[in-house]
Amino acid sequence: MRARLATRKDSTSRPSVVASPCPRSSRADVFRTNLVRFSLLLILLCLVSACAAPAIHTRPVQEEAEWLVRLDSVAPVDRTGIRYEHPATWSEQDLFAILSRLFLEQRVGLMDEPKPVREVFSREELQNILPGLRTAFQTAAANEWVAFSIMQYQGAEERVVTSGGLFQDQHRLHIVVANHRAIIQANSRELLKIKHNPLYSVNGPGGILGIEPRRYVLSTKANWSGGYQASANEMVLDHEGFLATLNASDRRGVTTYIRRSGPLGETHTSSSLVESAGEGSTNNPSATLERLEAEIEQLKRQLADKQLQVERLKGIPSRLPTNR
Repeated sequence: MRARLATRKDSTSRPSVVASPCPRSSRADVFRTNLVRFSLLLILLCLVSACAAPAIHTRPVQEEAEWLVRLDSVAPVDRTGIRYEHPATWSEQDLFAILSRLFLEQRVGLMDEPKPVREVFSREELQNILPGLRTAFQTAAANEWVAFSIMQYQGAEERVVTSGGLFQDQHRLHIVVANHRAIIQANSRELLKIKHNPLYSVNGPGGILGIEPRRYVLSTKANWSGGYQASANEMVLDHEGFLATLNASDRRGVTTYIRRSGPLGETHTSSSLVESAGEGSTNNPSATLERLEAEIEQLKRQLADKQLQVERLKGIPSRLPTNR
């Protein structure tokens, strides 16, 4: 009789063990998932807060239906580190000498044809905003910058807008152009944003700010202080060096304005821009002669500027200094 095979007693009595998920691994997965969600939420909140336009506090200086000059500042919580050299003393002559010579230049490739520059302000526009700009600089606090907006009506549905700002910092004049001749619908939200903050740019200014001689332009850069729709263009100007290059005839010449209330094409000399009372008197023959000489110098300067533009279009190197 064959002996039965011996069997281990525990071979059938011990139940088979089935692997189960480790509780520690489960908690780690949940923690990683929550961490990822929290990180994404934090990034989203940062993006929203970065793209949001800052709250603007406004002090009006001069305002009409088609233009305004005012003093803007950010909310008190955001004012840390903002200390401009304000108030600042400016004459309308000096402001006109700079702003009337500003132009926008489009960057082109090496193989592209050069494009003509565009003047930033017309003389009619400067006539409107210069008194307000001068007053704004005189009354500005250290945390305020000067903002301006010029709006022209193009039919009932469209507006042509030029806007930007100015401020003085570290003995340099900063000029910001956010919109230049931008055509915007009258019922557009973009127009409301510009009214809220003239530094808000819809499609950019359309060029890089410049002035001749270029050596007094210390830098040009993008300015995003109006928001993240598009960037404004900011120019940092050595205004003291620039104004020192203007001789006496140039200083008198830039005071010639075109008054919108007068006959078309008629020019006058604004008495508010003349420092000497004798220069504004037509009863004094010598004053009249000086005024005529100043207007002749102005015409010569305008002719030289036009010749410079023609030479730039033809690709002829400029005879003016171009050192930066």
